[in-house]
Amino acid sequence: MERAVNLKDKAYAIIRDKIIRCVYKPGEFLVEAELIETIGASRTPIREALNKLEQEGLVDILPKRGIVVRDVTLADINAIYEIRFLVEPAVLKRYACRLPRSLLQDLKERNRKAGQERQRITEYNLDEDIHRTLMMASGNPFLVDLMDKIYAQNHRIRILSGEALTYRMQETLAEHDRILDCLLQQDYEGAARALEVHLHHSQEGAVRLMATSRSSWGYDRTGFWSLGQLAGNP
Repeated sequence: MERAVNLKDKAYAIIRDKIIRCVYKPGEFLVEAELIETIGASRTPIREALNKLEQEGLVDILPKRGIVVRDVTLADINAIYEIRFLVEPAVLKRYACRLPRSLLQDLKERNRKAGQERQRITEYNLDEDIHRTLMMASGNPFLVDLMDKIYAQNHRIRILSGEALTYRMQETLAEHDRILDCLLQQDYEGAARALEVHLHHSQEGAVRLMATSRSSWGYDRTGFWSLGQLAGNP
């Protein structure tokens, strides 16, 4: 029984990681037989892992059609950032005082080095670490779990938009620096305002990509739709 659980967890972790890093791209169909061979697990743990990923909104299991990596829609972007705008600044203002100064200084140094390296993957990982650190300051495991799911979806958006909107990398690093400077000065209201600006720019970049840089068709659980049509939605 324990081995079955471990295989399910292993399959879940591997598939989830590849979806988040866009190794498995939005709209791509996953072949169960290939997953079984690649991961080295039987059909049951693979299917259990896929069911869990469907619950998280990362895949759709389509009867008689297969398993497809769920696309990222404009509606998804708006929903993700609505949650982030509601949660992150409030958590920062209330709990950032718990963050050790040494931890903030370490994040600031990593942010500086990321600017020198100019590697997207370094910046992506740092962005996630900074935001997750702020959430962990709350000490609320349910909140951290919720935001981990949000950040998983957001990581896909960052990779997709970052490939086309390279200017955002340096802007993001500068925005991180302003947030961390405010936190080091114990200006939590200022840090929250800087965070809101950062989230606004990130959302704006993702929406711009969806409107201009991707193919004119995508996939969601209801079928195929035009991104051009979707762009008119709020």
